[in-house]
Amino acid sequence: MKLWKRIGLGAGGAVLAGLLAFGASFVWYYPHYRQQKAAAAVPAETGAGEVRVMSCNLRCLNPLDFGKKNWFYRADLLLDGVADAAPDVIGFQEATKWQYAYLRDTLPEYKSVITYRDNAVNSEGCPVFYRADRYTLLDEGSFWLSETPGEMSKDWDAACYRICSYVVLEEKASGAQFAVFNTHLDHVSDLARINGIHVVLDKMHEIGDLPAVLMGDMNATESSDTYKSATESFLDAKYQTQNADTGATYQNWGEALQNDCIDYIFTSKTGFTVEAFRVVRYVPDGVYTSDHFPVLAQLRLTEANTDA
Repeated sequence: MKLWKRIGLGAGGAVLAGLLAFGASFVWYYPHYRQQKAAAAVPAETGAGEVRVMSCNLRCLNPLDFGKKNWFYRADLLLDGVADAAPDVIGFQEATKWQYAYLRDTLPEYKSVITYRDNAVNSEGCPVFYRADRYTLLDEGSFWLSETPGEMSKDWDAACYRICSYVVLEEKASGAQFAVFNTHLDHVSDLARINGIHVVLDKMHEIGDLPAVLMGDMNATESSDTYKSATESFLDAKYQTQNADTGATYQNWGEALQNDCIDYIFTSKTGFTVEAFRVVRYVPDGVYTSDHFPVLAQLRLTEANTDA
């Protein structure tokens, strides 16, 4: 039962309580947010044929996140972690409009693609950011994980509208082309998660079966049917390295460090080799910058692809 029902608030009261909570967090933390907002200097650390990919669940801007969990407190710390990892391509999940604007302003080396999953005031998207100095954008788009992916819709008992955003990139140094898909699968329906992966596969075929990366918060552990379905068509990047980092990614602000991995970077079965993979356990001064840890993969485009 929803908290506001248990304590006897009507729906209007719940909305008012949310607005008051947001107002309080805004007044308390926003000055820090404004003071610390600055463009990140993200070094370019990879060479031709290399692609460093990060998947990062931001934790949406939630007015009930108080203290150091509040977005206005942790935004710059999260950005520091991204800059330290120096990814070429980033897939963020749970990006609300305010958060996306912040990332767009503070990651000037990157261009990005986003569509929000619904018309809610605090709607979320799964943007893809890519380094504009390294890649030329050939195609981009977003689609819903449903039977009608071209329109806002949900199926298969999904609790929320779920969306996937993608880019097709050409590496300027080599001419190699590849696609990146970023999504956030449903947290309730296993059927929606499994079918959602098949919708992504359909889009991959539609754009020409290029070497592809699928990343995001899959809301599924490795023992799930969702994971089994995904690995029928993709390779889990961490198991393509000698020393797999299989630690928790959803850690609930550090309270559940023994949880399973639910955030993944998958690659198509051809087109890439995986040189390294890690869970990014960046906790500056004990502050968890999200309730998830990001994951980071160092990929290399295969010689056949770079010669194309």
